[in-house]
Amino acid sequence: MLSGTCEFLCRRLDKRRTFYGFRLLVMLFALGMHSPEVCAQNINRQQVNSLLAELETSRPDDKRLSILLELGKFHIYKPGESKVDLDSSRMYLVQAKKLSDSLQLVTRQHETQTLLIVADLEGGKTATGQSRFAALIADCQRSGDQEGEAIARYRFGIWLRNYAPDSARVLTNFRQVAAIYRTLHRPIDEINALKEVAVTHLYEGKLVLAESELLDVLSRYKAINYPKLHYTYNLLSMIGRQKGNLNEGLRYGLLCIESMKRTADTVSAAAFYGDLAQIYDIAGNHPKAIEWYEKSFAAWRQERLPNFALYHTAGIIAKELITQQKPEEALRFFQNLVKEIPTNTIIQKGCVAQNLAYCYNAQKKYGLAERYYQEALYWYEQNKLDFEGSLRIRQELGTFYVKQKRYKEAGYYLTKALTILPEKNALSTLRDIHFMLFKVDSAQGNYLSAISHFDLYKTFNDSLFNESRSKQLTQLQFQYDTRAKEQNIALLTQQSELQQSALERAETTRNAMLIGAVLLVGLLGVSYNRYRLKQRSNQLLETKQLEINQKNQSLQEMLTEKEWMLKEIHHRVKNNLQIITSLLNAQADYLHDTTALAAIRESQNRVQAMALIHQKLYQSDHLSTVDMAEYINEVVNYLLESFNCQLSIQTVLNVVPLQIDVNLAIPLGLIINEAITNSLKYAFPQPMYSAENPGVIYITLRSEGEHICQLLIQDNGVGLPAGFDPNETSTLGLTMIQGLSRQIGGKLHIERESGVGIRLNFSPNQKIE
Repeated sequence: MLSGTCEFLCRRLDKRRTFYGFRLLVMLFALGMHSPEVCAQNINRQQVNSLLAELETSRPDDKRLSILLELGKFHIYKPGESKVDLDSSRMYLVQAKKLSDSLQLVTRQHETQTLLIVADLEGGKTATGQSRFAALIADCQRSGDQEGEAIARYRFGIWLRNYAPDSARVLTNFRQVAAIYRTLHRPIDEINALKEVAVTHLYEGKLVLAESELLDVLSRYKAINYPKLHYTYNLLSMIGRQKGNLNEGLRYGLLCIESMKRTADTVSAAAFYGDLAQIYDIAGNHPKAIEWYEKSFAAWRQERLPNFALYHTAGIIAKELITQQKPEEALRFFQNLVKEIPTNTIIQKGCVAQNLAYCYNAQKKYGLAERYYQEALYWYEQNKLDFEGSLRIRQELGTFYVKQKRYKEAGYYLTKALTILPEKNALSTLRDIHFMLFKVDSAQGNYLSAISHFDLYKTFNDSLFNESRSKQLTQLQFQYDTRAKEQNIALLTQQSELQQSALERAETTRNAMLIGAVLLVGLLGVSYNRYRLKQRSNQLLETKQLEINQKNQSLQEMLTEKEWMLKEIHHRVKNNLQIITSLLNAQADYLHDTTALAAIRESQNRVQAMALIHQKLYQSDHLSTVDMAEYINEVVNYLLESFNCQLSIQTVLNVVPLQIDVNLAIPLGLIINEAITNSLKYAFPQPMYSAENPGVIYITLRSEGEHICQLLIQDNGVGLPAGFDPNETSTLGLTMIQGLSRQIGGKLHIERESGVGIRLNFSPNQKIE
């Protein structure tokens, strides 16, 4: 079983408020939201793709079950709380449940039930979460499934640590997990559970106790030769930084990087790099800090998942560009990142606004800077979080107002940043706040208070930087660099020995080659004559080849111009369709008849379905095909928002990655639009369906063979009225679906079981004129 320190370190800063509030999130910020070995989301996007490939060819056995569970966990614990991610996780977990039931694997059955409960909790169904966990644990005990109980208690402990106001129950569950694994003689899992006890104390702010427990965990790992020590080193490094002991922080940080490289376990490299950079930054070694921040940003960006750490690290790099007198480049860099990887949570929006404020302040656009500072504070407070980042925005607002000589506002925000649980701030943060308050009080003539703040500033600064610690930091860096050089020297020595061996072999073969050379001379004489004849032929061929290359270059330029023109055409078509939508919307403002308004809205939805396709085409490198998985997801979300029924209706998507020609994608998009619109209008009458009892629409697109695909849109609603014959109807929606199905050469079936289902078999290679 995986340990779980970062079951929410990976994501919790991007989730809802927890009972620890400030205390928890100070640690999250310091740790960079990581450690995969101890994190439920312990795989990256590349590994997910590998698992998906294995899933296609796997047999219905325990290996396939493991793949399904890993994919389910990946989607549960992705940053944010996207409904699409939770639907994907449930899809994999439902498959896992069916397989575990068929294989009669009791522990796997309990593990699957555990993850399904977590998925529901992430979706907001917290009312029954604890009772379901209690029932599951009781069932594990009745069946004698100790491992299943340990997994359930572990997941329950993680959830409690995120949401419940009772750390005693969190600690009880983790200690029981450790006891179970001790009974099962599984020392690694036992130590992992003990580490969770230490981390819980860490989140409570009990740094000394947590440090002592982590050192014991480290000793136990070493005793059993467990190689992946970097996660524990990282936690100890963070404690050193929080305590102001930069020497210990740097020592454990460098040990963390060494252990990670030695084991080639680089899934959490981005977070580790960022933590080490933060220590260098506080220690005043700015070049080293930027070097590690850039490594961290590159690793986060490669994942292409929105999270707080990505935007925070990007903000530091933007500040570095500002330091280099490149504020415009810093702003472009950050804006392009947000465009490439959009935010999906409130806390991420706060971080983005905070970094935009830096950039506009550097450009002396103070009005914009103040607006974005206030927006960042608004987002942080909306999420009801008081962690190091939200305190820093108050500190930065105070600093901003000091530079604007608006000392009253500056004092307000700096004092608020200082007085909210100041003992949880890093020493470096306290030092900087006191220095700014010294400036504020000096400017306002409050000299006694100013002197007090300056004394505190000096005290904190001296505790961070004294001669002894500076020497220790330098010595640690020297030792790390020396070990790296020794490894390089060993590698060079090995290469030298290999080269010497190669030289000896070359000496042996050289004599043989001399004999061969004599024979070659004779052959060369014969070959020379042939060479002269071929040379003439080659000259003629080169002339011809030059002409061909020139023509190819001309054709390539024409092709590039054609692609650009096609993108422009798709862009303009999309814009024209948006104009039509706007005109329909304007027309709706003058209508009061509900039937006419409904017709206008449906027409807008049809136009939007076509506009989305052209938008996909001009934004993509593929000018003739549409990614149906992305397209269907956007159409469904648009329709749910259009009918304002996101709470009362859920959607479950199971769409294979499929590129379809644009001429085929447009009628398919309209069919999907009409089918979902009919379900939203007629299948789920109020109050029968509501947020407490939502209806479900299932959309499936899969391959039924080499030349056939199947589109299935089904709801669990009230179904068709008695006596209603779809083949005899004259409604516009069904008429369009039938006509478009014939147009693409598809076979349409309308099913009445458990609601209404529309099944369409079609060829993805069908040519539509």
